[in-house]
Amino acid sequence: MPLFRRHHSDPDRRTSLPRALLGLAFALCCAGGRLQAQELDALYGAMRTEGPAQSSYSYEVDYRQDFYRNFAASVGYLNEGHVPGHHRDGTSLEAWARLPLAQDRVSLSLGAGAYYFYDTERAPGGGSADVHGTAPIVSFAATGYLSDRWFCRATLNRITPSNDTKVTTAAVGVGFWFGQDGKPTPGALGDAPDERHFVSGDEVTLFGGQSVVNTFFSPEGRAYALEYRRGVLAHVDWTASLIYEGNPEIIRRSGIATQAWAVNTFFDDRVTVGIGLGPYVYIDRKHPAADGGGTAAIAPLGSLSLSTRLSGHWAAHLMVDRVTSNNDRDADIFLAGLGYRWER
Repeated sequence: MPLFRRHHSDPDRRTSLPRALLGLAFALCCAGGRLQAQELDALYGAMRTEGPAQSSYSYEVDYRQDFYRNFAASVGYLNEGHVPGHHRDGTSLEAWARLPLAQDRVSLSLGAGAYYFYDTERAPGGGSADVHGTAPIVSFAATGYLSDRWFCRATLNRITPSNDTKVTTAAVGVGFWFGQDGKPTPGALGDAPDERHFVSGDEVTLFGGQSVVNTFFSPEGRAYALEYRRGVLAHVDWTASLIYEGNPEIIRRSGIATQAWAVNTFFDDRVTVGIGLGPYVYIDRKHPAADGGGTAAIAPLGSLSLSTRLSGHWAAHLMVDRVTSNNDRDADIFLAGLGYRWER
């Protein structure tokens, strides 16, 4: 069921890479838990809509966690391609019944769960509308294990929203077991030397980059941000940020965000991956209030952070932010930055 829908005018294009990266970040943050298998895959294929029948490409990135020999759960990003009037993608969360075969070299699995989607649709009068909603998803997967680390997988998905386009996707690809050892074995999150002491230090980072508003036309602007980060628990950070989204024609937003982060470290603590969620309080000066000031509003902000240590104090960062609005001004913000960190 669509959660909200608004209209404005623009013609054809849309970016969706940020949600793929957010899905990948969530996967890496979860990878390596004290469970038996953590699998990350990337698949490519095709999709077909129902009534009228249309087809396009499709791709997905999934993380799967085995809890028992015959039961698993997954989180994934799915892009349903572009058909006339629809550019839809989203995030899935599924539970899987798993049947291992051929001495665990092959497995068949059936999954079911929920799919939260973003659909840029044609609106009456030639504009576009951002439609957000949740739909049931049912999936079938066949997996062949090539080695302790690598596997190939074919997946079939059926998505059936009550008030949006019903879609079937089929894709094939490869995957990797992401953990400390050469094969799935119990272990700690990531490869931090001591889980009890894996708490981030303090860090200040200055970012610059580009914002893209998710309409069919995808107007762009220069973006900047200043972030303060502090570790509060093992694998949990907190940030406060100042964000300026530039002037991408239909908005001119700036504001303050605060987020909670799930973080993980790899390669002897040289690389850190995190996914953050929190509120973004902003003013949009393209849509002033009656007194001439900016209109204050609040929106959910989802972010991916990837950083690598350059020295004991300095780190390079890549950041992707996703602003989810209720007025057809969803935006993706791509940022690169340099941070200075210190231990408490």
